[in-house]
Amino acid sequence: MNYNRRKKGGRAPVNIVDEASKDDEQVHVTTQRPVQAFHFHTNYSSGKPSSTRQSTMSVRTTAIPIASVSASIENEPPSSSPIFDSSSMTAGISAMSFLDPDFAASAESINSGAQSTRRNRPLGDHPLLVWTSQREQFLEEVLRLEAPGPQVSGNCQHCDVGAASYRCVSCFDGRLLCQSCMVGEHHSTPLHKVEVWTSFYFRKTTLAALGMVMQLGHRLGSKCILPAVTKAFVVIDVDGIHTVQMAFCNCTQSIPRHIQLLRSRLWPATTIYPQTAATFRVLHLFQVLSFMSKVSAYEFYHTLARLSDNTGLHPPPDRYDTFLRMMREWRHLRALKRFGRGHEEGGVRGTSEGELVLHCPACPHPQINLPDRFAANVEKRWLYCLFLAVDANFRLRRLNVSSEENDPSLNKGYAYFVEEDAFRSHLEKYGKIIAVEEKSTCNNHDAVKLANSRGGQGAAATGVGAVVCGRHDMKRPLSVGDLQKGERYINMDYFILSTLTCDTPPDLVISYDIACQWHKNFFSRIDKYPSSLRPPQLEQNILYLVPKFHLPAHVLLCRNNFSFNFSARVGRTDGEAPERGWAATNALANSTKEMGPGSRRDTLDDHFGDYNWRKIIIMAQVICAKYMEAFDTRAQQVAEFIGYEDALQEKHSEAIGQWRVMVLAWEQDRTKPNPFAPSLRPVTENAVRLELAREEKNETNFEIRHDVSPSEFIAQGLQLEEAQVRLLADMNELGPHSTDLQRARVQQHANRIARKIEAWIEVQKVYMPRTSLLRTRDDDSRAPGVEIHPSKVPLYLPSHAVRLNAIDIITHKTILEDERRLRLAQAHDTLGTLRDHLLLKSYLIIWRQRFSQGQRYGTKANTLMHRVDAKIEADAARYQRIYAALEVVSTRLNQHGWKSGLSPLKTEDVRGLSTYNEAESEGHRTLSWIWKTNLQGGEKGLQEALRIEWCKSRARAQRYQEECELLAEEMHRIHATFEYYHNLWKGREMRMSLPGAKAYALRQAALWSDLGIDAAVKWSELLAALPPMSEGSDPTINLDSRPRIVT
Repeated sequence: MNYNRRKKGGRAPVNIVDEASKDDEQVHVTTQRPVQAFHFHTNYSSGKPSSTRQSTMSVRTTAIPIASVSASIENEPPSSSPIFDSSSMTAGISAMSFLDPDFAASAESINSGAQSTRRNRPLGDHPLLVWTSQREQFLEEVLRLEAPGPQVSGNCQHCDVGAASYRCVSCFDGRLLCQSCMVGEHHSTPLHKVEVWTSFYFRKTTLAALGMVMQLGHRLGSKCILPAVTKAFVVIDVDGIHTVQMAFCNCTQSIPRHIQLLRSRLWPATTIYPQTAATFRVLHLFQVLSFMSKVSAYEFYHTLARLSDNTGLHPPPDRYDTFLRMMREWRHLRALKRFGRGHEEGGVRGTSEGELVLHCPACPHPQINLPDRFAANVEKRWLYCLFLAVDANFRLRRLNVSSEENDPSLNKGYAYFVEEDAFRSHLEKYGKIIAVEEKSTCNNHDAVKLANSRGGQGAAATGVGAVVCGRHDMKRPLSVGDLQKGERYINMDYFILSTLTCDTPPDLVISYDIACQWHKNFFSRIDKYPSSLRPPQLEQNILYLVPKFHLPAHVLLCRNNFSFNFSARVGRTDGEAPERGWAATNALANSTKEMGPGSRRDTLDDHFGDYNWRKIIIMAQVICAKYMEAFDTRAQQVAEFIGYEDALQEKHSEAIGQWRVMVLAWEQDRTKPNPFAPSLRPVTENAVRLELAREEKNETNFEIRHDVSPSEFIAQGLQLEEAQVRLLADMNELGPHSTDLQRARVQQHANRIARKIEAWIEVQKVYMPRTSLLRTRDDDSRAPGVEIHPSKVPLYLPSHAVRLNAIDIITHKTILEDERRLRLAQAHDTLGTLRDHLLLKSYLIIWRQRFSQGQRYGTKANTLMHRVDAKIEADAARYQRIYAALEVVSTRLNQHGWKSGLSPLKTEDVRGLSTYNEAESEGHRTLSWIWKTNLQGGEKGLQEALRIEWCKSRARAQRYQEECELLAEEMHRIHATFEYYHNLWKGREMRMSLPGAKAYALRQAALWSDLGIDAAVKWSELLAALPPMSEGSDPTINLDSRPRIVT
C-alpha cells in the first residue's frame, strides 16, 4: 500500500536492508526485548480492534475474525516500550523514507521547523563555516600524503631489510614496504591499489606487476603444483577494473575454472576458459545503486574505468559488454536463489510462471493468508476482496533495437512480465478478432481515442501496461507487458487475465481510468479467448471503478456509477496506485529504451521486485499509521452524518426511509437506480451555449458577420466579466507585505485579461457598433495619460448597453435573447454553488462544535470558516449581479416567466438547511427559497437535493468505517503471510543436505519471523495508543440501524 506523505503521517523506519541485500545480510528487527504474543481481532459489533494474550504463534482460533496478529516468540512478560503515537510514527517513517519508493516529503513537514523559536546557534552548529577557516590546514595535510612520511631509515617497515618503495592506498596504514612484503601482505586482498615511489613522486603500479599471482582452488597461501596461469585476467571490482595474474588449479580436472572463480566470490564472464570476472560485491553494489538512483550500467561501468585511469593514458581493457552480460546473469540467479529454486525439486527448470515474485502480504491469497471457508461468511466476505488497479505507461518505451533471437529473456515469464512467446501468439491470433476501438459513451480519453494512433516511429514497444494491487501499490505476478500501438483492449485484457490465474479470491474490485468503457464487453471478449485465460471469478463478483483523480474527467453518469466514494465495501481506496508506482520507475526510461527486448524485461522485473520488497518492509508501520488516521476521521464523519440526518428527521423522516431503501438496493444490485444520480436535469451555462450554437447552425437566414458567432460573442463577454471580478479579488488580497512574486502573478493575470478584452472589443464593434461611441466618450472624460485598469474596463454587454440606448431592441433582439438565456443558466449554476458552500459551512459548524477543542484547533476551524464565508459572499454577489442583468434584458424582451424559479437574493435568504430566519416565529419557520428552486422548481427538486446530500454524507461515514475494518484485516494478513514464508523456509531447510542451502533457508526463515514479530509489536503499540470512546459518541454504530430521534 502506498502511504501518501501529503496527507498525514510519514514513512516507516525499518531495520531492514533492501531486497538485493536481504539474503546477504541477516535482518535484525529488535528481538532482544521480551514481547508478549497477542491474538488481535476486531469486534464486528463495534468495529474497534481488541487484543487477547496468547502464548505462541497460531492460526485463527475464531470462526471468521477480521484481524489476527501473533508472534512466534516465547511467552514472556511484556517489557516496557514506548507507547505508540502518531507523531513518533511520523518521525520514524520520515527517518527511513529512502525505503519507500514513493516517498515525497510534504510541505507541512518541510515547513514544520519554521514554527520553532529561533535561537542563537553556537559556532559548532555551523561546521561548514568552521571548516572554511581551516582550509589551509586541510590542504596541507592532503598534500603531505603525496610523499612518504618521516622514515627512520629507508628500509621496509615490515621486514626492515628490503628497500621501502611501495605503499598500498587501499590499506589503512599506508606503510612503505618492499616488493616482497607488499606481495606477501596482500594474498588475501589481491585487488588493492599500490603505488611506487620514484624518488620524486608516487606512480601507480599493480600487484600483478610486482609478481602477485591469485591462486584459485587451494587454501590461502598454498600453491598449486600444476597451475594454469592467465597473465592478463581482468577483474571488475568496486574500486576499478584490474588486470591480474590468475592461477587456476590444474592439478585436478574435477573443478572447472568457472566453478573455481565462483567459490572465490568472482562471477565468470564465460564458462569456457574465462578471461574476465566481476566480484560479487561490485555486482551487488550496482544492483542496489541502480534500485536507488536508477543509474545505468554504462554510467556505472565507465565510472569504474575512470577510477582505474582518469587520464586516458592507460585505459583499462574494455569489458562493458561483458559487464552487461554478467549483470543480467547476476540479477536472474539472485532471483532464483531468493525464491528457493535451489531448494525445490526440479531446480531452475522447474520454475513456474509468476513464481519469482514478491506477493503483497496485505492482499488476500487463498493459499497463504485466508482462513478455510472464508467465502462462506456472506456478511464479511467483502473483507477478502482483491483490489486491482490497471494502467499503462508510455514513458517505458523501447526502441527497435536487437531482437528476441539475439537478446532473449532469462526470466521467461517467471516474474512480473508475461511470457513473451505466448503473448505474441495471443496478439497474432486474436488481434483481428477483438475490436481495436469501441464507440465511447464517455469523454474521449487518451487511452481510448489514441489506441490506434500512439505508435511511435522507430519504437518496438510504445510503453508497458501493468496490473498492481489497488490498495498497496505492489506489482502482481504476470501482470506487465509491452504495448505495441496504444492502450489496446487485447493487451490490457491479457495482462489482467494472466495475473488472475495466480491464486486470487472470488471477489474483485478493478480500478481502471477507462473502466466505464473497457468493462462493457470484457466477458464477451473473454468468451473468444482460450480457456487458459478464463478467470476463476464470476462476472457478478467483479466491481469496476474509476480512480478518484481520473474520475472528474468523465461524464456525470460515469462519475456517479464508477465512484470509489459512492461504492460500498471499498473503504478509502483511491485506485491511483499505478500512478505512484510509475513515478518510481520512470527514471529507468532513458536506459531501458536502448536495451534489447530480453534485457529490458529482465531489468524491469528486477526493479519491480525491489519496489515490492521496499513496500513489504514498511507495510506494517504504514498500515498502523493509516489506521490511526482513519480511526480518528471515522468518528468525525459518522458524527457529521448523524447530525445531518437528525436535522432532517422532523420534516423528512419518511423520505429518509425511502432513501435508505434505495441506496441499500443499489449497493446490492448496481443495475437498480443510482441514488447519487440526479433525475432532474439542471440548466447549465455550457448546455445553453451548445443549444445556441446548434440553433445558429440551423438558421438558414441568419447572417453571421464575424468568425465569432453572436452567441459565442456574448458567452465570451460573460467570461470576461467573471475574469474581471476574480482579478479585482486578487488585487484586494494583496497587502502591504505582499512579495514581488505575488504582485508579478497578479500583474501577469491583468495583462492576459487586457489582451482578451481588446480582442473581444474588436468583435463587439461588429455586433454592437454604437458601443464605440461610448468608449470614445469614456476616453475623453479621463485625464490625459491615465490608463484604466483591466478590472474596470466597461464591457457594455447588451444588458448594460440597452440602458444607455447603445443598441436597438429590434435589430439586436438576437444578442439580447442570447444573453438572457445564458444569464438564466448562470443564475442556476451560481445557486448550486451557493448551496454547496452553505452545506460545507454547516459541516464545519458541527465539526467545530464537537471536535475543535483548544486554541490550536479552534484557530484552524475559524480559518476554514472564514474561507467558506468568503466563497458564500462571492456566490451571493455573483447571483445578485446576474439577477440584475436578467431583469433588464427580460424587461426589454417582455419575458417574465423565468421569475417563477428565481427570486431576488436577500441577506436573510443566504442560510443553510438547518438555519432559520430569527424574525420568523417558531410555528412559521421555513427553509430559504434557494433550497427549493430547481429547473422544475418546487418540492421535487428540494427532495432530490436533500437525498443526494444525505447519500453522500452516509457514504463518507461508511467508507471510513470500512477502511478501519479493511486495515485491521490487512494487518492480520501481513502477519499471516510472514508466518507462511517462515514455515515455508523452515520446511525447505529440512529437505536440504547441502550445508549452504540449509544455512540460507534458516536465514530466510529468521528474516520472515523477524518481520512478523516487528508487525505484531507495532500493532500492539497501536492498540494501546487508541483513545477510549465514550458510549454516547461511539462512531462505530451501524448507520442504517441506529436508534432514530422520534419527533
